[in-house]
Amino acid sequence: MTIRRVSARFLEATPAAGVVFGAGDFNTYSMVVVEVEDDSGHIGYGEALARRGGAMTATAVESLLAPVLVGQDPRNIEGLWVRMVGQLRPWGHVSGVVMEAVSGADTALWDLVGKIEGRSVWQLLAGAGRQQVPVYASSVYISDPDTMVREAIAQQKRGFDRLKVKIGRKPGEGGQNADLTALRAIREAVGDDLILVVDANGAYDAADAIRMGRAMEPLDIRWFEEPVFMDDLGGYEQIHRMTSIPLARGETDFGIFTMRDVIERRLIDVAQPDLGRCGGITGARHIWTLAFAHNIAFAPHTGFSGGLSQLAAIHVAAAAPSLLALEYMFIDNPCREIFQGGYPQPEEGLLRVPNGPGLGLQLDMDKIERYTVRH
Repeated sequence: MTIRRVSARFLEATPAAGVVFGAGDFNTYSMVVVEVEDDSGHIGYGEALARRGGAMTATAVESLLAPVLVGQDPRNIEGLWVRMVGQLRPWGHVSGVVMEAVSGADTALWDLVGKIEGRSVWQLLAGAGRQQVPVYASSVYISDPDTMVREAIAQQKRGFDRLKVKIGRKPGEGGQNADLTALRAIREAVGDDLILVVDANGAYDAADAIRMGRAMEPLDIRWFEEPVFMDDLGGYEQIHRMTSIPLARGETDFGIFTMRDVIERRLIDVAQPDLGRCGGITGARHIWTLAFAHNIAFAPHTGFSGGLSQLAAIHVAAAAPSLLALEYMFIDNPCREIFQGGYPQPEEGLLRVPNGPGLGLQLDMDKIERYTVRH
């Protein structure tokens, strides 16, 4: 049993409406689909995160990773992960496009092996064995307070007991005062039973994040996500020391090599790896082990990722020992709706784990072709 082909395609799709958050406006969603085929014709699919410049990521898959994988036994997933990462690790390349490409190839390997063996990825992981995973609604994006309140109430009525709200307005948009006005209005509207978390997407410096964190304390915010840029570890240390709200991060981390110091220094309370960036399913497993050892909660990020990354996150959430909740995006994202029968829908805050072979759902190849801009 050997791998005979590795290829990648870059997809883009435009939703009916974009979103506004601390990192700016976002109006187009994209993804890189990685295909790994064995010599019996089974094909595994994975996703590499591609927020910008997805053609670079697709090229990295085909030029850098394909030569490592072709001819190898796909079942040796951990060993192949080490070999893919090991090509450039001695030169410091354990992040960026390289790790995003590895993420897509690794997830495709897990999907392929599951199809070969007729087992779901969550079963291959031999983890916690959850049939359903708790999810939180994400996200109420930056807008006027009335709109944000309406969206929060709508998600509460859908049965969610956890909700993420975006903050991080620029000074010319009202800054922290406007964010606090919206948060206070949401808390008053939804009551005390709905768990609220906030995400600044690195919009602040440490001083502003501390000021914001202290102001949010009376609102019972359960975590403060990405208050500063991911490389500002000293900022995280200051914020953690000077506010009481738990800190969360992970979507901008490239797996165990960038999260290691963050977790070991206890700079966060919630680890949030994105499957399209953290090194795939194998990379997420490394992070959940380290998080579990340090008594840190685990809450996989999905965000603007496409359907394959979000689907892989369900399987990881089903297996992880210290799962808090999985992010469920309720925004319009055509790149997520690429499966026959649609992406799974939660009921009363729970998402059922697909049980089909591999990742468990069949791709709608007509949609894949429609959104492909490079193959």
